[in-house]
Amino acid sequence: MPTKLLRRLTVAVVAIAWLWPATPALAAPALEVRLASFPVSLGPQDALRIALEVTNSGDAPVDRLEVTVSIHEGVTSRSQLHATYTGRLGRVRGSDTFPFEEALRPGATRALEVVKPLSELVAFRGSRNDRAYPIRILVRSGSVESNTIDTYMMFFSEPPLNPLSLSLVIPMHAPSIYTDGRRPSVVGSDALTRSITRGRIAKLLPALERFPDVPITLGPSGLLLKMLDDLGNGYVVRSGGEARRVGPEDPTAQSAALALARLQALALRPPTRVITTEYSRASLPVLVRHGLKDRAEAQVLEGRNLLGPRPGGVLGAQPLRGWLLPARGSLDEITLQEVERSGFDRLILAPGSLTEIPGSLTRGIPVEISPSRQSTAGTPSGRPTLAVVSDPDLEEVLEQSEELGPVEARQRFLAESVTIHLERPSQNRAIVAVAPVQWDLETEVAEALISGLAQAPWLRAVTPDVIVNDIQPQSQAVRLISQRAALENGPEPPGQDYFPALQQAHRSIQRYASLAPPASRLATFSRRLLIAESTDWWSTNAGVRQARAFARALPPSISAEIGRVQAPAPQTITLTSRAGVIPLSVGSGLSYPVDIVIRLDSDKLRFPDGNRITVQKLQPPNYTVRVRAITQASGTFPLKVSVLSPAGLTISESLLTIRSTEYNIVALSITGGAGIFLVGWWMIGAARRRIKWHGAS
Repeated sequence: MPTKLLRRLTVAVVAIAWLWPATPALAAPALEVRLASFPVSLGPQDALRIALEVTNSGDAPVDRLEVTVSIHEGVTSRSQLHATYTGRLGRVRGSDTFPFEEALRPGATRALEVVKPLSELVAFRGSRNDRAYPIRILVRSGSVESNTIDTYMMFFSEPPLNPLSLSLVIPMHAPSIYTDGRRPSVVGSDALTRSITRGRIAKLLPALERFPDVPITLGPSGLLLKMLDDLGNGYVVRSGGEARRVGPEDPTAQSAALALARLQALALRPPTRVITTEYSRASLPVLVRHGLKDRAEAQVLEGRNLLGPRPGGVLGAQPLRGWLLPARGSLDEITLQEVERSGFDRLILAPGSLTEIPGSLTRGIPVEISPSRQSTAGTPSGRPTLAVVSDPDLEEVLEQSEELGPVEARQRFLAESVTIHLERPSQNRAIVAVAPVQWDLETEVAEALISGLAQAPWLRAVTPDVIVNDIQPQSQAVRLISQRAALENGPEPPGQDYFPALQQAHRSIQRYASLAPPASRLATFSRRLLIAESTDWWSTNAGVRQARAFARALPPSISAEIGRVQAPAPQTITLTSRAGVIPLSVGSGLSYPVDIVIRLDSDKLRFPDGNRITVQKLQPPNYTVRVRAITQASGTFPLKVSVLSPAGLTISESLLTIRSTEYNIVALSITGGAGIFLVGWWMIGAARRRIKWHGAS
């Protein structure tokens, strides 16, 4: 075919295709199915009742729906169970199809229920194979199939006699809403507001409130509690480059106050326990590694303080005595010493914090921690340090719950627990599940998980202290990992310029603390540094810069605060006698008392009471100290007055002029002696002249 003719045919075909009227798409049905209810567990005489919600999301009606339910081989190990999460369900043990004749219009949703007595399935007649059985559910209409639902049926031939103790621990934290170190009280982020109005906290609180009798352990961070308290009392927010005041009557402030009140009510429920976490979810091993062990102590102590009642606390609860939940369950040998010195000897740790786990160890059973190689002094309480080990697989299941429906999330969590229980069903065992710190569940999913914990006959919901009290610690003591290993397991620390900023800010706080200011004032500065130490900043370069700015803004702020204490103003003081009293007026622009030391330096004065005067609780605005002094010379000379902190930091200095009008004692003696000699010499001469005159006469 000639090339020219081929080109003309091609153009013609394209033109016809372009101009030909489009054929309307054929109407097509589409099915979506959701699991509405499913039994927590079943016995051999029970029936499997499944409630479904089927939606026709297409644009054509469907009829003659069929629901197929397949029961697969029961899992015998956790590894086999985890394989089912990816769709590998194993051999089918029983299956049935349930027809439904009614038509389903486009956009309509219908509730369907299928019932299958287990006695009708040969595999379960007289079966004693207590297990979690994978179930697959599929809805069809002719050739149209719905999405598949994979879930689990927990089967027990008899009620379990020795339930598995399970402790659910829920950390609660939010990144700092204060983002500018130069204006540390100005709110620069609305992340917490979103969380308490429509986000994670708003969805989790109703689920916790619905089950008041289920033992749950809460671990709210001090930063979260303090931010809620700040917002509830009214706050300053940056908006459009300007700062504006938001009063406590504002809806956002009221939402924060309500969220805090609900947390307080939850913490006071008898079954609920509250556990200490770091104030701002800092990495304790990283702080200790960079010479900031005092800051590691401040993180846990301030985190604990905020859990207590006012005036120092916010939550109003009584935290578990001696219990600590480190961020990510991470701790090492060296950091353990600082934790123990802070009064914590009961820990919830991740398995990665232990050098080895004895073969007989069941996750969650308390283990005794061997003293570190650096110290064998033991804890201040005199009792051994114990730890319960969280289960990482359960934690992963909790995290995956965010992507599942309520019933599927509950059944997967229960399948994990029943598989653990059936490993050794006759033993007294325990397990700890720590929820992800950013656990973002819909309320229905959270409620389903907690309800499963309450209803499962093979589970006993407990708190960590119950585990320690009821179950004997593992006889074989274990060691924690090295500091190097802990750092490798944790988040990547920022560049080296970040930690010098923290160290400098820490030294400034120490200098300020030596003045013995009120605890609330000291806490204000310390909390700014606690925020800068949070690992929340580390995920981005911009976040690290903000954290560093927080730390670098502290030294000048503290210097300005300390600088409000002033030495006496330069002046001239006259002493009219050898011994006298010098009045020194020290000024204070602070609104609270502090401890200071006044040091006096002069070559021409002696101070019988010493040249250092300690003033405890210097009261503003002025305080006069009367100093006894003895002059060593007459004339005019300087007196240097220094105001110091009790730790020796120079706060301010001034130079006074002392004028002494007292004659020099030596000079007066010489002058007086000379005068007496002259008077005597004159008297002797006069007597001689008188005798000579009388003789002449």
